[in-house]
Amino acid sequence: YRLLLVGGCETDEDGVSKATGCGISAWRVLSGSPHYKQVTSYEDDIRTAQRRGLLRIMNLRFYSRRGTEQDGIFKMNLSPDGTLLAAIHFSGKLTIWSIPSLRQQGEWDQTDQPGYDEVNPDWRLSSEKRKKIKDKESYYPLIDVNWWADNSVILARCSGALTVSSVKTLRNLLGKSCEWFESSPQVTSAHDGGFLSLECEIKLVPKRLRLESRPGDEDEGEDDSDSDDENSAKDRYFSYLKQGLYFVTEMERFAPPRKRPRTITKNFRLVSLRSTTPEELYQRKIDNEEYEEALSLAQAYGLDSDLVYQRQWRKSAVNVASIQDYLSKIKKRAWVLHECLERVPENVDAAKKLLQYGLKGTDLEALVAIGKGEDGGRFILPGEVDVGIPYEHFLSPDEETDTEKEARKHQELLSSVNFSKLTLEQKELCRSRLKLLTYLDRLETYEEILGGPHAAEQHYDGEFFKKFRNQNIVLSARTYARESNVRALEILFTFHGSSLLPHRQAILSNFPETTSPHEYAFLLPEACYKQETLKIIPWNEQKHREEDWCEKADCKTIVEPTLQDEGEFLYETQPELLKYRTTELSVELVTDWYLSRAQEIEKYAMQVDCALSLVRLGMERNIPGLQVLCDNLITLETVVYETDGDRTLTLKELVEMKDIEKLRLLMKNSSHEKYVKNVYQWMIPFLHRCENQSPGLANSLLKEYLVTLAKEDLTLPLKIFQNSKPACQQKIIPEQDQLMITALECIYSCERDDQLALCYDILECLPQRGYGQETDKTSALHDAVDELEQILSVSELLEKHGLQKPVSFVKDTKDNAGEARKLMIRLTRHMGRKQPSISETQWKELLQDMLDMQQKVYTCLQSDTCYEIFTESLLCSSSIDNIHLAGQMMHCSVWSMDQLASSKGKPQYRVSYARSIELVLAAGREYFNSSTSLTDSCMDLARCCLQLIVDSPSAIQEELDLIRALGYLEEFGVKILPLQVRLCSDRLSLIKDCLSQLSTNYKQSAKLLGLANLLRVAGDDQIERKGQVLILLVEQALNFQDYKAASMHCQELMAAGYSKSWEVCSQLGQSEGYHDLDMRQELMAFALTHCPPSAIEALLGVSSSLQTQILYQAVNYQLLPSEGGENVNTSGSSSLISKDAEDESSVSSSQSADLLYWTTAKTMKVLSNTTTTTKAMLHAVSDGQWWKRSLTYLRPLHGQEFGDVLKSGPGENVTVVKQGCHPFYESLIADPYVAE
Repeated sequence: YRLLLVGGCETDEDGVSKATGCGISAWRVLSGSPHYKQVTSYEDDIRTAQRRGLLRIMNLRFYSRRGTEQDGIFKMNLSPDGTLLAAIHFSGKLTIWSIPSLRQQGEWDQTDQPGYDEVNPDWRLSSEKRKKIKDKESYYPLIDVNWWADNSVILARCSGALTVSSVKTLRNLLGKSCEWFESSPQVTSAHDGGFLSLECEIKLVPKRLRLESRPGDEDEGEDDSDSDDENSAKDRYFSYLKQGLYFVTEMERFAPPRKRPRTITKNFRLVSLRSTTPEELYQRKIDNEEYEEALSLAQAYGLDSDLVYQRQWRKSAVNVASIQDYLSKIKKRAWVLHECLERVPENVDAAKKLLQYGLKGTDLEALVAIGKGEDGGRFILPGEVDVGIPYEHFLSPDEETDTEKEARKHQELLSSVNFSKLTLEQKELCRSRLKLLTYLDRLETYEEILGGPHAAEQHYDGEFFKKFRNQNIVLSARTYARESNVRALEILFTFHGSSLLPHRQAILSNFPETTSPHEYAFLLPEACYKQETLKIIPWNEQKHREEDWCEKADCKTIVEPTLQDEGEFLYETQPELLKYRTTELSVELVTDWYLSRAQEIEKYAMQVDCALSLVRLGMERNIPGLQVLCDNLITLETVVYETDGDRTLTLKELVEMKDIEKLRLLMKNSSHEKYVKNVYQWMIPFLHRCENQSPGLANSLLKEYLVTLAKEDLTLPLKIFQNSKPACQQKIIPEQDQLMITALECIYSCERDDQLALCYDILECLPQRGYGQETDKTSALHDAVDELEQILSVSELLEKHGLQKPVSFVKDTKDNAGEARKLMIRLTRHMGRKQPSISETQWKELLQDMLDMQQKVYTCLQSDTCYEIFTESLLCSSSIDNIHLAGQMMHCSVWSMDQLASSKGKPQYRVSYARSIELVLAAGREYFNSSTSLTDSCMDLARCCLQLIVDSPSAIQEELDLIRALGYLEEFGVKILPLQVRLCSDRLSLIKDCLSQLSTNYKQSAKLLGLANLLRVAGDDQIERKGQVLILLVEQALNFQDYKAASMHCQELMAAGYSKSWEVCSQLGQSEGYHDLDMRQELMAFALTHCPPSAIEALLGVSSSLQTQILYQAVNYQLLPSEGGENVNTSGSSSLISKDAEDESSVSSSQSADLLYWTTAKTMKVLSNTTTTTKAMLHAVSDGQWWKRSLTYLRPLHGQEFGDVLKSGPGENVTVVKQGCHPFYESLIADPYVAE
């Protein structure tokens, strides 16, 4: 309408409209001057002729205060559709006007307004605000108005009361009571179903604080009254007006009264109020926890009051009171059961009460009611049982709380239910009941675990119980096992045995391997004899209560047809435990479990003590078959924890070891000081365990162990024998036979030669003959000990003489003559090598010791042998004194034996003559062979040895000759080792060496022949020896053209008839430098006689040539006496000499040929004169008589014999004809055989 509505003071003019009288006027806005014009009714137009301004209204108001109090409008608001105007008057009156006619639609004085005098209930709670109640009339007037809708207004009062009222009747649409705000709130119009209200909370700073902050204001009066509070809106309006005038005029008249300064705090709030449905408001009341109002709403609008109780129930802690006050008032069964099942209270008592309350509503009455359809989804409680009665009495069968009548009624109800035809709701009820019973059982179990009801109150943990009651009971048991909570596990086994006991072994296997089995000992299976049969004792199960009707088979099979396998997860990771899953444990299964579990503990945790504890606990509980493992674990425990042995040793490794290896391992690190203690502590228990497993094993083990030790050292075995003496109280080796057997074997096994003292110590530990109980072996063992004593004495003698040997050596060689002999030889040789050399007394002492050894142990040797060995060692001792001493021990000649035989008394023993020669030869040769030269000291020793035999038999003489021969060789300058001389197979080569040393050596023929004799060249054949040497001498002489010496030696050879010398004889015979033609002819004749057939032809040629030269020489001698010595060869000779002969003689006849040229003329004369002479010579050569003469050389000269070979005794050639010359000449000689 483009109207400007103005409200002001009322007027008392007559004839004006009602609106104008009340102070409301309407003005239309104009586009030109004067820009606005009052809108009047017809009545107003008649009276009004001039325009009024706003200032006049103001004046009227100012002047009106002088007379009676004048009313007026101070607040106006248009309705949303613009058709109604609400106005508030100074007097508190409310008027409603229609627009644009400004006709009054309603009018209510302050006293006519509903609820105008209501006081804020909060004022009574505050001492400061309580003063306002005294002056409550000043808070009745309206302070603000606005529109909720076209037909309802929002009214706000100075008291803070706010209502939404109908414009018709002013009835409060919010209900019986108004909404309360702080004093004098301001409101907006409604928008989108709500409006805003601005309120201001004013707080005065307490007087005490003001005094503290401003001590100078103390004199400004104590009056702290509320005089500053306006009596009414009108008073406040005038006060504002006076303030304005004072600021404009600054007149004292309008100055406000001086007030003491005060400190106030103002809090401004903008609050929204919205329209809502009863349901929304109801929900909001619940959300704001205004439960009483919510219940009123529910009652008023017929809403579900369960929501209030549900909210109160959930907001409150669970206890008997909250169950009675809230839960019991909730009718919806599903919700109540859900709360009973899902809510977990924070204390054990409340938890129990809640579960018991749930059980009340799931009993047979409810089941039957559901079946009949009488429940309507309500939570039905048994009619006889009061909610206040604790449910323990309801459940406890021990206390006679139920009468027989009730029991009968219960039975009738139960019989009336057909479980096979249960509805879904009935099945759900049964399931809930089963779950509640399970929870209640778990709660009681949890109470037991915590230590009983009293302890449970202090230690109950709601969060844990929430998890525990829903958890798979087998999983709970496994968790407790893994936490080593033995008490909890025991309670679970006791009260939930049906679920857990089939998995008992698997659960026990989940205890940490590091937990000592003693902690859970009473959970372990135990066996006992029943009617002479070993059986496992079943676990003592208990129940928290009697079986409920819904737990019986006919109900449970219908409600929960398929039961899940709670223990299946246990075997997923450890399928090997599946074999232990059974309700009835057999002894074999339990044994198997103990064995495998103990091995697991040792394998995974290396906790041998825990594994051993488990096995021992099993044995204490009569479980068979654990002894072997127990023994092994005890051994392992000893090794790991006590012996400082291999800490990483496992049971598997130990089991694979042999018993002897275990024993060695046990004693491996024992110190010598603690050895005996450790034997008693570790070894003996181990041997007892072995003995129990296998009788007789302990002795063999100990013996093997000691013998092995004894091989390297007898120290530790000695300690054991010392603690097994007959005098000992607690013997390590109790049986004397075993002691002797072991001791003997130990001593004989010892491979060391420096432990004789320990052997004697062990011998002292052995029992004497006749001590203790005798068996069939004892006597033989004592004999063996006596033999040991003898053997030890021999070892001692060997040690005394510095030849240490293990005792076993003496024992092994006592019946072996060869070894015994070697030992004696070593002993004597060892003594002979000592520096400084030992005295005669010591040697004799050695001889006595050797004879002792021979008598005690080495009876396989003859005493003669000992003497021989002793003598031999003396001879070989490189000491001349010893050699002389040896001479006293021997027969040094044949006749000394005869003297000994004829002497009286006990003769001193001597080595036989034959043996003496052997020993002397052996020693002499040894010394000779070891000499470096003739001057070596050993050569003196050799000579000394050989000279002991006074009658010098050939063998001795030969050795002495060999020594002398060395002197000759040295003289000839031959440098050669004596041993080389002995070993030289061709002794003639030594003669050759002598000849080759010096060109003139061949002249010392006598010496060389002497050397050849000493060297035994050609053995004992003297002719052969001499022949061979002379041949060498001739050859050497020819080399140096010493024809004289050669001739002399050749004559000796020819005289000796040494046939092998034909070659050197022929060489000399053919030597042109040798001018003795006759001698040469003789030599050639000898050579022809003894040469082989193949050489005859050549030698004949030479011989003929030689004959020619002789003739020629004779001719020349006649012509030229001075040249008689020359050899002349005739031309006629060529016809007699074969072509071969010519070749041979061509060189030798060259000179004769030259001579023939010089004397040609004379020679021709000679030849012509001597034809007859030549013929005579040739005739002589061809004559057999000439050969006869020549053959005289074949016969022995001067009656000298040729040697053994050519010697012939009487009658030797009777049957066999022995030819005396070469077959070639057989036809020339009448009797070619050797004459007698």
